[in-house]
Amino acid sequence: MAVVGIEEIFLKVRNMENALEFYNGMLGIPLDKRDDERTYLQMERGHLVLQMEVNTGRHQGGGPLHFALTVTEETFDEIMEKFVGSRYFTRGPYGERGVGRALFMMDPDGNEAEINTRYLYGVPQR
Repeated sequence: MAVVGIEEIFLKVRNMENALEFYNGMLGIPLDKRDDERTYLQMERGHLVLQMEVNTGRHQGGGPLHFALTVTEETFDEIMEKFVGSRYFTRGPYGERGVGRALFMMDPDGNEAEINTRYLYGVPQR
């Protein structure tokens, strides 16, 4: 079993312009797209999402932090078997093998972890 890398990290921010200055301006992570509540910054492998502290986003219930790990298809199956039906809350799996799948799990501290195979098939569309 192997985790390939981090696919995405969602960070809650109070001031989008200050966050953009730091992550895009200072660190140089390229801007991919932006709306009123979140900004996507695309790295070569993985992306960073800056999300306003008060938002209507899909990771609203994701606890203090949401992050996604890129895994192989085989690792996805192994991890899914361990988590689905366990004492940990999960949602999914979503997607299909060979295109991109995702499974979401809540850790004991309320952080939402995700395993995902989308980056195995190129940079995913959002």
